Amino acid sequence: MRYSYYVTLNKVAGLIEILITCHPQGFGILLGINEPPTSREVHEIFGTLRDKMPDDYKPSMMNLTTEAERIVYDREYFDRLVDLGGGWPHINFVSKEYRDSDSRMWSVVMDHVRFVGNSVSRHASKLGYVAARYGLSPNTVMKYRREFPTNLAKMLLMPPSDSDDFYLLPG
Repeated sequence: MRYSYYVTLNKVAGLIEILITCHPQGFGILLGINEPPTSREVHEIFGTLRDKMPDDYKPSMMNLTTEAERIVYDREYFDRLVDLGGGWPHINFVSKEYRDSDSRMWSVVMDHVRFVGNSVSRHASKLGYVAARYGLSPNTVMKYRREFPTNLAKMLLMPPSDSDDFYLLPG
């Protein structure tokens, strides 16, 4: 299935968000330091995400009667997201480039995920700690964190710099 650029961008950014917020080694997975999540881990992540959704928005999985079928469904969806991002070798390579191009920003986002988590409170002492650690305002830390998945996704979807060819999205 082919998606528009913006749908693809949002799906790849969602993959990055899921990895860095829901997996303890999410940044290591992006960099290729750690192995990608197993099928069971993927299923647990998606199950947790589904549990947090309001009942009106939960996807219907009525035709998936066994746990094994639900695990396979989640894995296949996760793998489609990875394919949209160019596959693991591409994701690892581009993530390393992104980290190396702005290591300070990468560290700020890692520390935000580690210390602040999904909190959006501007007055959280943990957010203040991260901001003070890097000499930034809390608003700048939140901006880095908010833009990180989309910025990395944009890099993943960019055409190779040594080619004049149009980049065709997988699908």
